[in-house]
Amino acid sequence: MPKISVVMSAYNAENYLEEAIESILAQTFSDFEFIIINDGSTDNTAEILSRYRDKRIKVIDQKNTGLAVALNNGIKISTTNYIARMDADDVCLSDRLEKQFDFLENNSDHIIVGSNAEVMDKDGKFVFNSNLPLSDIEIRIKLPEISFFHPAVMFKKTAFYCAGEYSTCMLRGQDYILFNRMHKYGKMANLSNILIRYRIVPSANTLRDNKHSKKYYEILDRAIEFNKITEEDFLYLKEISRKRHSRKRIQDYYYYVGTKYLWNNYQPKLAVKNFILALKINPFNTRIIVYFLFSLMPHSVIKSAYNKYKK
Repeated sequence: MPKISVVMSAYNAENYLEEAIESILAQTFSDFEFIIINDGSTDNTAEILSRYRDKRIKVIDQKNTGLAVALNNGIKISTTNYIARMDADDVCLSDRLEKQFDFLENNSDHIIVGSNAEVMDKDGKFVFNSNLPLSDIEIRIKLPEISFFHPAVMFKKTAFYCAGEYSTCMLRGQDYILFNRMHKYGKMANLSNILIRYRIVPSANTLRDNKHSKKYYEILDRAIEFNKITEEDFLYLKEISRKRHSRKRIQDYYYYVGTKYLWNNYQPKLAVKNFILALKINPFNTRIIVYFLFSLMPHSVIKSAYNKYKK
């Protein structure tokens, strides 16, 4: 019987799927089952999955239901108490499962462990290394902000069910809701090690950095408390999702990557390049114009501004 259940949902994931799967199959810890939910993909995802003959892989084919339902379905058929999340566009380092399993085995009061990540762009190019809070106290201080990379966590299934599974009342933010419930049932931690290469892609861009952010998180907080949202909230989310068309998502992607090349991994030429790509989509975006001009300033000015911002 396996000791870990790796659970991954895949929706139209043909571009990165093989690399994600291979990174799990190459783990130094081999005693796992790998549950992959094909969530109604319309590209070559199913064909790619059909090539694998590894007995540890279990594929669920289902109609498109969204991430929360897909993950709940995968965890439902898992046979272990340790659930390792994975996304179809990320890459695990070879010792991820081993290190997280050992941590949970040796720290029975903890119910979830994540790790730092090497963050890469959509093409797999390095952007920055994360520096997440590590201890339970540090992570709790930042709540309700989440201090985990969702595809980098391993958690106990017992705590997952105590927290009410992934909430299906929203299309996004399931990890935010889950972890803000799960912390009541045990301690949390991040390993300082980088155990995953986390890919930023335009389609996964959140509402965190735009003008709707405050109300979006107010809706999430209500979902945490009541496990449902009002019709008014639903219509609001539907409307802002409609407005965030593909070009807007791509613009936000380039803006986000540009800011990381300023704040987290100082490479001004790459910052300028990404801001220009964002401005090509909307040359009148004041925020991006300001950041573009700011990226042309001396490093000492940028560093001073960042230090003031952090305070």
